[in-house]
Amino acid sequence: MAKQPRVKSRKTIDVSRLRRNLIVLPVIALVIKLGIIARIQGFDWYGAANGNLFNGLTTLLDKLYQPPGAWYGADGENYLRGLTGLVKDGLFSTQSQLSYWPAGYPLLMWPVLLLFKSHFFVALAVLQSALYAFGCAFFVDEIRQTRLIRFSWPIAIFLTLNPTLALNTIVIGYELPTVALSLIAVAAMLRFVRTKKSSFLSAEVLLASLSFMLASFMQPRLLAFAIVFFLLWALARFKLATGAIFLAISLGVVATAPATEIWRNQKANGFSAISTNLGTTMNIGAGPESTGGYTNKATGVNCPEVKGNSAAQDSSRVRCVLSWYLHNPIKTLKLSWNKSVFFWSPWVGPAANGTMARNPWALNHPVIGKVRTESGAVLVYKSSGQPISWNLVKWVSWLWMIITLFLMFFGFAITWKAGQVERLLGLVALSLVGVNWLSTVATIGDHRFRIPSMGMSLVLQVIGFWSLFIRGRGRLVGNSENIQWPMLHWRRKPLTDNLPS
Repeated sequence: MAKQPRVKSRKTIDVSRLRRNLIVLPVIALVIKLGIIARIQGFDWYGAANGNLFNGLTTLLDKLYQPPGAWYGADGENYLRGLTGLVKDGLFSTQSQLSYWPAGYPLLMWPVLLLFKSHFFVALAVLQSALYAFGCAFFVDEIRQTRLIRFSWPIAIFLTLNPTLALNTIVIGYELPTVALSLIAVAAMLRFVRTKKSSFLSAEVLLASLSFMLASFMQPRLLAFAIVFFLLWALARFKLATGAIFLAISLGVVATAPATEIWRNQKANGFSAISTNLGTTMNIGAGPESTGGYTNKATGVNCPEVKGNSAAQDSSRVRCVLSWYLHNPIKTLKLSWNKSVFFWSPWVGPAANGTMARNPWALNHPVIGKVRTESGAVLVYKSSGQPISWNLVKWVSWLWMIITLFLMFFGFAITWKAGQVERLLGLVALSLVGVNWLSTVATIGDHRFRIPSMGMSLVLQVIGFWSLFIRGRGRLVGNSENIQWPMLHWRRKPLTDNLPS
């Protein structure tokens, strides 16, 4: 008789100890960040204004002082200027930053400011860090209960200790809260499947809907995330009629966030729009002289002037750019390639293009720090060292991007081959990354736009990387909840079935 292959089992893994470690790791990371937050010194904006919130924030912004307990993100000052408008004039403030950019992030900061006052920046950094710690713990705990249990520990390490994700929770910006919320939503979906629930009114559906509602409130383009996410969830778990109700309820909850922003702008400014910066952003990444990213010279499409409010002008600019794309397909393809390169580019280097100059990891990176010294700058930028060093960095940047994409798609292939709930996880993760990628191609190449989907891309990359060190049979452990994809197998009942015999 042939020898039977040994079947891997969860019994070979100390599950209780693993779960404890998976939860402890984000907590340890949070404690470390609390120490970092406590060390960030800044201007006493509240005391200087004698306890007046508005005057204190205005002074802070006018003098560009470092806030205590947090760092500025790419648009940090603009979010705070929007916040000053809310403090001074209330919900229907006409402050330009509340209509040019989506008002969601300042609106969420507003109650934190009113509650914590002089400790606002510290409280904001702590709340964002705690949200990310919860998102990581919840997500990896659900990964632990799939057949990807052997990947749960490396996923926890890379999510929790990734310097860009970890340090940006202390930044004034929407990016990392949206990463945390996407992790929470996907974890809720995995729990829904694992516990074999079938009701579209379950706590998991509500949690996922609220998570994407808050994410799209801060960045409305993430509404596309929610549509793809809930559509895949419906296809995997519900029949046609039930799935339609599920989508209506979940996406209805999510849509309340951008609807609220439209309502606020209608009341405050007299136009119905979430924001008015889309046309400007798209125009930077379009036109015959454009590179697809940010440059030091004026680029874009020569669009005709339009009378009307800022929303009407923005809509006209969007139509103008789309028309240019349709009439210039070859240039559009070249710009799409460039934007994709910028989207996946490192934070620094000759291939980089975007608004991550304030990335805390890049600012504190030992190699980048060396370049900022006088001797390092001479080595890299002066004529004697530039041909070698700059070209070397350029090739390393391209190699980094190629490896990143290879590992991500290899990780997706592992989940696809696994089938069941692991395939659903891979589809959701890759779809969210793809939607974010396409939104960048449609607007402007900026590596900062990669962050909202970075949690999902990192999960696939870790699965791909770790699979290189685990033999095929040992990658999946235990049993998995079967995914039937009922919505894909429905058929209409033949008319003859209803005829009398």
